[in-house]
Amino acid sequence: MDLDLSTRLVDARALVTAIGEVDLETASQLGDGVDAAVRDVCPHVALDLTGVTFMDSTGLKVLLALQRRGDLADGSLVLVGPRPPVVKILALTGLDKAFTVVGSLEDLPPVIDGAAPTP
Repeated sequence: MDLDLSTRLVDARALVTAIGEVDLETASQLGDGVDAAVRDVCPHVALDLTGVTFMDSTGLKVLLALQRRGDLADGSLVLVGPRPPVVKILALTGLDKAFTVVGSLEDLPPVIDGAAPTP
C-alpha cells in the first residue's frame, strides 16, 4: 500500500498527516516528508497518524530518527492519534514512553516561545 503525506502549518507546528501503511517500502517516504517539514515549515512537528493502518519496525526506526533530528533542530515531535495497531507496536517495544503521544489535535501541548512543547 502507498503512503500519502500532506503538510501544513497549524498552531506553530508543522502538521504532517500520514495516510496508509508505514513499512519497509514507505518508511523512507515518511522520513523524507517529516524532514522536509522541519526544514521548510517548522522544527516542531505534529505527526498525524490517524490514517496509518499499519506500522512495522522500519517505521519505528524512522520515528526514532525523526525525534532525534527534531531535538537537534531545537524542535519536537508529537505523535497524534495513532490507531490501535500502531499503539500496540509502540507499547510492545516500550517506545510509547519515548514519544509524546496525544489522542487528537485538540490535545496537542502548546509550543511556548519556540521551546519544545510539554505534555
